[in-house]
Amino acid sequence: MNKKVLISFLLVGLVLAFVGCAQASAPAVIQPGSTDVAGNTPIAGNQATSGTEISQTPKEEGPKIVRIGDILSNPSEFKDEEVIVEGKIITECPSGCWFTLDDGTGTVYVDLNTSNLVIPQKRGAEAKVYGKVVIENGDAYIIGTKVEF
Repeated sequence: MNKKVLISFLLVGLVLAFVGCAQASAPAVIQPGSTDVAGNTPIAGNQATSGTEISQTPKEEGPKIVRIGDILSNPSEFKDEEVIVEGKIITECPSGCWFTLDDGTGTVYVDLNTSNLVIPQKRGAEAKVYGKVVIENGDAYIIGTKVEF
């Protein structure tokens, strides 16, 4: 066998081995209600063969929507917690680096400067604020990390 033919066979073998490995490692997609060749319903996700769910490690929960009044009435409960508050922008810094938000249960100061954020002038607009509750000198406020209008 000459060198060129041998190299060609080796290259073809490597390509086939690579393609075979890639196909073997690809996860199977199981459609709801599908059956295998024998007519059995395949096991998917976290279901056991009996149909009971197997517990998994709980997913980390994201921030929860809370009322401003709840934060102000019990700030220590929310200290350093990621929260979402919704309300109306009452006052705003001329450069957009802070504002106060009122949801009808209370008004809270939202600092965007710490997160290097600014918003356009939106006084009177409804906003959804994502952020962290901070307590300083006994007063609770929010360091905003995201604002939606």
